[in-house]
Amino acid sequence: MTPDVLAAAVAAVPREHYTDHPVHGRPPQSTAQSAIERDILRAAAGRDLAGARILEIGTGTGYTGALLAELTGPAGTVVSIDIDGQLVERARALHDERGCPVQVVCGDGHDGAPDLGPFDLIVGWCSPTSIPAAWVKQVVPGGIVSTPVYIAPVARAVGHLCATVTRQGTLADLQLGAAVYVDMASVVNDTLGAPLFYVDAHNGQSHISVAWRDRDDDPAAALALLGHPGHVEEYLLGGDGPAVAAAWRDARAYLAARDHALGASSLTTWGSGEPDWDAGVGFSSGRNAAVLTDSGQLRANDSGSPALAKLRDYLQAWEEAGRPGLEQLTVALEPGDSGWQVRAALPGQ
Repeated sequence: MTPDVLAAAVAAVPREHYTDHPVHGRPPQSTAQSAIERDILRAAAGRDLAGARILEIGTGTGYTGALLAELTGPAGTVVSIDIDGQLVERARALHDERGCPVQVVCGDGHDGAPDLGPFDLIVGWCSPTSIPAAWVKQVVPGGIVSTPVYIAPVARAVGHLCATVTRQGTLADLQLGAAVYVDMASVVNDTLGAPLFYVDAHNGQSHISVAWRDRDDDPAAALALLGHPGHVEEYLLGGDGPAVAAAWRDARAYLAARDHALGASSLTTWGSGEPDWDAGVGFSSGRNAAVLTDSGQLRANDSGSPALAKLRDYLQAWEEAGRPGLEQLTVALEPGDSGWQVRAALPGQ
């Protein structure tokens, strides 16, 4: 599929019908148009979607399902599943009003839609902690799974994976990219501003997530150190606001990949809404802590913190490697009982 084909579908589907309807109103949130178009192109993987059978995980506003229906045409099938019954009913009404043939079902997206498959493509709009085995079973050999997914065992460490399903029921042709989507759960997510997974301690609007949670240590103590750091300095991420945010996401991915390569399991993520929202990634224990924030600060309990020294070491390696982002990293798949964990990995690992 070419960008021109997608542009024609975008022109044919009125976004405001789904995001700002005069009767059904606005949904709790909607994905940016640029991200939708980027991820549909990712999911298509250069293929023509006409006649394709597609399962969409996360109905949301209904707009993405309508775009996919436009791209598959009358010979195609689009099934959309969401855990939120209110969103399901809203999307059904909006599709019916336009005569759009998307079949919307209410259920746990982790299970897919086994009675309505198989599918040529599964496209996700919310972030599971791993790729469910049910999805892979419901995609035909040679089909595609395209979804945001956790790339490290800490809160909000999310990327995007596009993969081909093999005849052996495994995943191949793994491609990582950037993504920011709401966490995917088996219950309705009514706290869209906070992570659902891997939160190890919280204090008001602040939280901390630690990959070392199986150790006998105190995440709450590390959270307190980051809330009132003894050392703060600027770290040059460069550029304007969007460029800084993109560079921080690249650094976060690289830190996760390097930690995975070293078998360290020491990554930490931190978030605080007091007074303004900040997010950070770095390293900690109950006795020391340091993060690089998305605004370009190094925050640590003190200038001699072992966590700060480790963070600086990882960041120096990132700089020396040319500041690679997710697109330059590789994928490590770890099979489990319910699917595959996706971990960002350094090239060659």
